[in-house]
Amino acid sequence: MAKPSRAAVTGLLAGPASLAVAGMLVNGCNLLMNLIVARSLDSDAYGAVSVQVSIFLILSVAGNALLIGVVHHETSGTGESRREQWYWIRRLRGACGLGIAVATLAALVLSRPAAALMSYPHPVAIAEATIGAALWTLLCVERGLIQARGAYQRLAVNFVVEGFVRIGLVILFVVAGMGVNGAGLGIVIGVLVGSEHGRWAVNRTPRLPRLSASTAAGQDPPADASLTAARELTAARELSVARELSVAQESGRASAGQGQPAGVAVPLLLEDGLPPATGPIPVPIPAPRPSARQSVIADTTVALGALVPLALLQNMDVVIVGWLGSAGVGGYAAISTACKVPVFIGLAVANFLLPEAARRRKEGRPAGGTLAIALVFVVTPGLLLAAIGLVGAHWLIGLVFGAHLTDASGALWVLALSMTLLAVTLMFTTYLLGAGVRRVVAVLAVATVATAGALVSAGGAAMPTAVAALVTELVTAVAVGLLVVQLHHTDRQEAAARQAADVRRQATDGGFPAAV
Repeated sequence: MAKPSRAAVTGLLAGPASLAVAGMLVNGCNLLMNLIVARSLDSDAYGAVSVQVSIFLILSVAGNALLIGVVHHETSGTGESRREQWYWIRRLRGACGLGIAVATLAALVLSRPAAALMSYPHPVAIAEATIGAALWTLLCVERGLIQARGAYQRLAVNFVVEGFVRIGLVILFVVAGMGVNGAGLGIVIGVLVGSEHGRWAVNRTPRLPRLSASTAAGQDPPADASLTAARELTAARELSVARELSVAQESGRASAGQGQPAGVAVPLLLEDGLPPATGPIPVPIPAPRPSARQSVIADTTVALGALVPLALLQNMDVVIVGWLGSAGVGGYAAISTACKVPVFIGLAVANFLLPEAARRRKEGRPAGGTLAIALVFVVTPGLLLAAIGLVGAHWLIGLVFGAHLTDASGALWVLALSMTLLAVTLMFTTYLLGAGVRRVVAVLAVATVATAGALVSAGGAAMPTAVAALVTELVTAVAVGLLVVQLHHTDRQEAAARQAADVRRQATDGGFPAAV
């Protein structure tokens, strides 16, 4: 097996590095936004903004699931011509536009009843969060296309553009006195600008060429895959004919020695006694592929089944602490926000891991290296945050959120480890979804139920809740990690079986390619 060149290794690291840097930049600006908004609004208004953001994050899971379906379909290589490639993209964009219109109408009609049901005094904020989540689906379509085409630097720029515009407008509108509704308006405009920038990037990013098996093994890619296949087929045919002529000549000499005239044509027979094949070479007809709509819907449904539990694992601790009526919910919310750093970086790096894992497996190449690189980028900041929380949690929380929210700072390092394990679970899940493993959905569903029970049993106190989250996240990461180990074991067995079959085939053919 050919060793990867220095340029290949550099290119492999450049993707997650640029996305991780973009994620840290946006996350840092998010912390700055929380600092400014928390100091500009009273506690009730700041809590309302937090609820609005939570509604947006929960509803945006649908867009994230759609992104995974888009990546799977785009990396599958369906659609040979440029017209076929862009046809399904235009249809998907049109469907998203229709969904945005329906969601906007539903948000305007149902926002007041929903606010009354939730005892939430800002119905316009609910409508803004819903419209922003609907626009997020269109942004995810563009980001999925950029991911699948390997343009990770452009994707990182899109993260920065969308994040900076959204965060800047939220700060501007809140400081200008627009309050909770201004924050929601900033979210909507930021996502809209990000989706338009993503569309611009997609129009300037060509689809990656599909690689042959020889290219996956380390050889140079052919200029034209179909021309190379035709040449290989022609060479095999010529070799087969040469073997047939050799057999015929030997048969002719034997017949002449037995008294037959030398000029009489002798029928050509192969080694198995059958005449050689003549006429057009049969071409295998591939099985019909599912339509773009069926493929995207199927992949999106599976991804939704995995991303919903992950979203609950990320946010349910704060909800449960508030639901139990704990007096320290504000302090716990502060450390929970700070500990989301590895998760947010993981969400950015997942945009590299998903298409690379899917593409490499379709090309027959190992994808474990991409997973290892992604894990390094999410584990390192998580451990650094845990170390800071162990020695300076009170100072950090007081600096960012204010001295009145430092009550739960002692549990910062424990919760940081818990969120780091959640980021690891996110990387494992993304890798498995890229490989088409659907069992992870059931594992995450069971883990979510178990985690909810453990958090409720903690009673709402900061340290017991953080410890319960750490234990359950550790068990979840191990369970999902075992699926990754099982996948690699199955891959090794299949590779060994294919290699053994190739050896037997070459031994049967005497080292020559089989006759066509």
